[in-house]
Amino acid sequence: MTRIGVLAGLLLAGVATNAVAATPAEIEAGFRQAMIEAREGRPDVAIQRLRALASETGAPRIRLELGLLLLRTGDSAGALTLFRQVYLEAGTPQTVRRNILPLIEEAELRVLRVRYGARIITDSNPSQVSEGGTIYFNGVPLEYQPPARKETAYGIEPWFSAEKLWQNGYLTKFNASARLFEEDDLRRGRFQIAAGRRVAAVPGLFAQVSVDTEIANHGSYVLPSIESWKRFRLSDTAGVGLGGQVGYRVSQEADVSGPFYRGYVFGDWTFQPNATVFGRLSAEMLDSRNDFYDYVSTRVDFGFNLDIADVDVTPQVSWKQTWFVEYSPFWGNHRKDTTIRPEVTVSSGQLEWNGIRPEISAFYEWRSSNVEIYKYDQLGGYVNLRKLF
Repeated sequence: MTRIGVLAGLLLAGVATNAVAATPAEIEAGFRQAMIEAREGRPDVAIQRLRALASETGAPRIRLELGLLLLRTGDSAGALTLFRQVYLEAGTPQTVRRNILPLIEEAELRVLRVRYGARIITDSNPSQVSEGGTIYFNGVPLEYQPPARKETAYGIEPWFSAEKLWQNGYLTKFNASARLFEEDDLRRGRFQIAAGRRVAAVPGLFAQVSVDTEIANHGSYVLPSIESWKRFRLSDTAGVGLGGQVGYRVSQEADVSGPFYRGYVFGDWTFQPNATVFGRLSAEMLDSRNDFYDYVSTRVDFGFNLDIADVDVTPQVSWKQTWFVEYSPFWGNHRKDTTIRPEVTVSSGQLEWNGIRPEISAFYEWRSSNVEIYKYDQLGGYVNLRKLF
């Protein structure tokens, strides 16, 4: 028997040997043979061979192919371990990481992806009220004073999510969060239950039905909706997508209830090995029972994700403009608001304890309006303690 045959037999059996070290050519030959076996419908043999090769060399390419085979044969947990190993290694370029992320996501979802955490918040104006202003009633100017003065408050936002991809192809989601401040009127809770799946007739198209709920002292609502989106891969370093959502908002205040529409486009581009730019453009409309609450809103989100010496820095900015359709006799025009929010988030893979990783964020948000009483600004930040299973 030739030397390569002996080595292949040892690798196939998973036997380590210090006497005979595989050459790059022999490893490549074994890898090609494993791929042939996988294509010919012998995944168990191919997995065994790739396990031995991975033990011999630890090459990322071999571990990724082994992970793909494990995922295909139902060992999602084993595949997830391999994908995460390669993703987290310091030498893995960002362009490779972005291609591993969908594999990690699918493996996590097939196992059961559970995430939870808590944000510790500080906010200079949590109720988003203005300093006051002037309104007109029948042409008579009246001074308006906000119901609560601006003051710094501290709170906590616990959150939880669970997602599962079932064998029939359906993806189910549950998300919950709460915003807890000392003041009762600032407390609120949000919940989402959703189910969706890929549309087999159109590659890359995903459809979802969901129910979103927000509970608060003022402004509680329930929003059942149907949503679909599609991603397009432009290259190994760039992708775009588009989507839309249609629903009916049932609000605590009946006049605000009505059909809700949203459309959006999104994309990202890894322009450097450890730098990615991302963006999202969306437009939404509420057609309420009372035309006074009708609005059309556009929003742009834009940012960068930078990996600098194992420190993840994400600066981003959000710009939103809202037009209220109905002419108001109180302010003598159509109300128009513009809200801008720059924010930066910092985290590090080196700062982790028992699977919990902290993220630190700071933001400044201000809204300008042609109606003075709707202007406000706020400065805040939070520490998010996140755990992923």
